Amino acid sequence: MKKYTFYFLLCMLPLFFLNVNTTHNWGDDFAQYIHQAQYFAKDNNYHQWHFESNPLDREYAPPSYPNGFPLLISPIISIWGFAVKPILLLITTLLIAWLWVIFKFLNRYTGSAIALCITLICAYHHYLVDFKQFMLSDIPCALFCSIYLYQRTKEHVNKQSIIWASLALGLAFIIRSQAIVFLGAEALFFISQYLKNKQTFSFKHALLNPFIIGITCLLFYLISNSVGPQHTPSSLGFYKQLYTQTQHTWSFIILDNIIYLGTLLPSFFSGWAFDQHLQLLYTLIGTALLGVSLYGFLKSWKASLLDWGFICMLILVLITPVHQGLRYLFPMWLPMLYYLLSGLQAIKRTFRISLLNKKMATVACVLFIAMQYDTIEGATHNNDMGWSPYAKNDTQALDFIKTTVPDTSLILFSKPRALSLYTGKRTSLLAEQSSLSENYNYFKTNPSYFVLVRKELTSPYYINYVNQYKGSKDSVQINNFFTLYHLY
Repeated sequence: MKKYTFYFLLCMLPLFFLNVNTTHNWGDDFAQYIHQAQYFAKDNNYHQWHFESNPLDREYAPPSYPNGFPLLISPIISIWGFAVKPILLLITTLLIAWLWVIFKFLNRYTGSAIALCITLICAYHHYLVDFKQFMLSDIPCALFCSIYLYQRTKEHVNKQSIIWASLALGLAFIIRSQAIVFLGAEALFFISQYLKNKQTFSFKHALLNPFIIGITCLLFYLISNSVGPQHTPSSLGFYKQLYTQTQHTWSFIILDNIIYLGTLLPSFFSGWAFDQHLQLLYTLIGTALLGVSLYGFLKSWKASLLDWGFICMLILVLITPVHQGLRYLFPMWLPMLYYLLSGLQAIKRTFRISLLNKKMATVACVLFIAMQYDTIEGATHNNDMGWSPYAKNDTQALDFIKTTVPDTSLILFSKPRALSLYTGKRTSLLAEQSSLSENYNYFKTNPSYFVLVRKELTSPYYINYVNQYKGSKDSVQINNFFTLYHLY
């Protein structure tokens, strides 16, 4: 095992040189995390944040995020301030820790060499290599969800396993709230155990582990909220609005998400390339492996905690009105890989075809990483400069806003949290699910305000909002990419 531990660490080292940049793109979630981390780091820039949420908006983002990830990066903010590279190095370290859990988990069901090959395929998966350049909570959440599943699904679960599982799920829950689905998995597992063993079932013994895990999650939640900002608006209203005030019927949302999953899941098992013919081949391979995984799910179903965790996460994806991408499925990677292994083993038993051996795994690993060439090559240099607050046109626009727009004036922009982080100005956004007139009525309390439009970033809704505005307006073209409109 020591030999494979060395191989694992050696193979993970290149990740520290892929997409660990000094800049970040215009993605907006990271700004909220940085702002909350500045509070814990006692950074004075925390008070320069003036983002105002739009109550008409149902999909953009909650007014605050769980405090776990901001707490995690706050020591970096304390030492270096808002510096992108140290945070990405931390995320890369957490990614490698997650991959180590995947390796250990797979090693339960197959040999070390095969487990290492599958883990390497995960490590250099095009989506993970690309995603690790973002300062987001998904990778830390996936790490702690995987530790929880690893400990909770041991053949012999002891007190130590439950303690580790409880702590891991508690941390996952305060990092990203989607981890709450595993409490649902605990409840379904309890019910299924009762239905399976009615005659010999002991409620006291069966309830103990879920009770400890649930209480731990509750304590982490209460402590996390108590140490965070006390006057932050609750996110519960946003989620209530998201799930109850939908534009479509539930049948439409679920059907749409089923179709979406049908296009998303094959990418879990496939590569990515610029060449369309290669991409078609990768998609076919991904679809075939997805079929094997689903076959493994059917063959290995035992109503286990792993199974119920997979089902609960799937249900969450199906009922969520907005698409989150493959990152929303990160906590499902352990079950998905387990079902893939089970499917390959079931094919061997049924059809006498061995697709799972050391040579096949090594060849598949080498070929798969070669398939990721376009992604890996691109990750060796900074790709953000064309679509980033750090690009020349963008820094020029930000400097213009900082020196020209009064601090009391409101700026509407499609990335308002990032704009407030970089300029310290009052910012908000248009609710694109609402009508133009509803937005006009909401913002008319401001005697005058600004609308910022960036080429290749701002949606046409903002242009329509400006064009159909009935009051007075003027504009200034900051550069070829940015135009600032003044409405009054």
